[in-house]
Amino acid sequence: MKDMGIIARSKHLLTLIYSSNTRVGRHTLSYLTAIDEKYLAIDIAKTKVSDTQWAEIAQTLGVKVGDLVDKRELDLSAENTAEFSSNDWIKIIQKNDSVISRPIAIKGQRTKQIDNPPEILEFFQVDSAGLEQSPSNDAEPDIERTDEDETFIEKDE
Repeated sequence: MKDMGIIARSKHLLTLIYSSNTRVGRHTLSYLTAIDEKYLAIDIAKTKVSDTQWAEIAQTLGVKVGDLVDKRELDLSAENTAEFSSNDWIKIIQKNDSVISRPIAIKGQRTKQIDNPPEILEFFQVDSAGLEQSPSNDAEPDIERTDEDETFIEKDE
């Protein structure tokens, strides 16, 4: 049996944990606002994420809590942070939201730290049926559904 985490997860809702004090965070949110899908945006500059949730996020991503932190945002050398515990990193995150420069997207059981804002579209699995096919090969593109979760706009015949 799987352990239940404390972060709510739904395949119908994307949760974005970001800092409005970072460029990637703001731009990733702008991509979400342009999509007609349900999402929950948690701006850690305004709303704190609990220590336990940070630990769960790191565990889900398969990294240490310190790996979530953009160390370039800190005025510390690598030698100074080598002995930091998870609790130390969580305290740093709680005091300085901009150290989370890469937003975290959660949808269902998937969790990903976003490097580039357009990556957020992958979590909505934006359909690109037929894009790899070319009309130059005299074949009609295949634009039929391949599974039940695809969301096509039905065309009137």
